[in-house]
Amino acid sequence: MKKSLKFFAILVTAALLFFFVNYRLVNTKVLIIEAEGKNIKKIIAVPQKKFTISFIHSVQKTPVYEVFEICEDNRLILTETTYSSLGVGLPFTEEEGKFTNEQGKFKLTGMNREFTSIPILVSPIPKHTIIVGENTYPLLSIVDPDDLVKITAADRWILGRRNNFTMEGTE
Repeated sequence: MKKSLKFFAILVTAALLFFFVNYRLVNTKVLIIEAEGKNIKKIIAVPQKKFTISFIHSVQKTPVYEVFEICEDNRLILTETTYSSLGVGLPFTEEEGKFTNEQGKFKLTGMNREFTSIPILVSPIPKHTIIVGENTYPLLSIVDPDDLVKITAADRWILGRRNNFTMEGTE
């Protein structure tokens, strides 16, 4: 009985050692997407504190990309907007930021509009999507059409993989 308990203790110790050598807890920013009136909540890690909301403009029928940054106090700051046609509801004046035309795309930078949350009425037509790095999250894969979602930011501890065995700097 003592041998099996000792073996079990060694096995658990080895497993914990392996785990903590390869993984670590990291405090990171996350987006919380909640559907109002429903028990739906999706959490998306945003380690670089920057994300984009994309959608198809209701009048122009062209894509719009709104870039946000998450502040330390979890406010959401709209920093730039990119779109491919001018029209109703799209910003374009110098008071709203620096307006440029880059290879046929209109870009408004330096906007610095502050939000505590972003409400979006999700519909199949605009195809609302959240982009974080290389990952895309269509809102219709999270909630139903015509759901009102609220997007907020928060701090969360997540499990991150350590990169202990890289060969960087060697040939």
